Order: sequence, then C-alpha cells, then structure tokens
Amino acid sequence: MRPSLTAQVRVANDANSMHSAGYFVDAIGRLFQDLAGEAPDEVEKVLNGYTLGGIAAGLRLVGTDLMSRGESLTAFIERVDSEEAAK
Repeated sequence: MRPSLTAQVRVANDANSMHSAGYFVDAIGRLFQDLAGEAPDEVEKVLNGYTLGGIAAGLRLVGTDLMSRGESLTAFIERVDSEEAAK
C-alpha cells in the first residue's frame, strides 16, 4: 500500500530542504577551498574573526535544522510505516 499524498509531500519537502542545506554547506566549503587556492595571502584578511564567526553561526543553525529535520522525518516515516502495517 502506498503512503498518503500528505506523507509523500512531507517527505519530499523535508528531503528538498535537507538537500538545500547540504548544497549550502558544500558551497561554503568550496568557496574556502577556492579562496585558499587562488589567493592564499588574502585568506586571513577576507576570513577575519567577524566573518568566520558569522559563517560558523550560520553553519550551526543549518546543522541544528538538519538534525531536527532528520529526527522528525525518521519518526514520521516510522509512524507512517506502523500505520500502513496496521491496515
């Protein structure tokens, strides 16, 4: 039996948000890598304490959201599976 449309939409939305968060984190990593490769002498100037602090704060928010979404999504999928099995 297929999950309900609501369940499918919920899973798709959460997966899309998690994908976007991963894309953001990967882009930040590649930016640092490119910056270090292209202008190593400028890295300390560009990535000063304020900038790094702001990026770290944003990454913590993204990480917290990913963990929360992952836990919520796992619980949701388990609930839907249990409901489907009970039918």
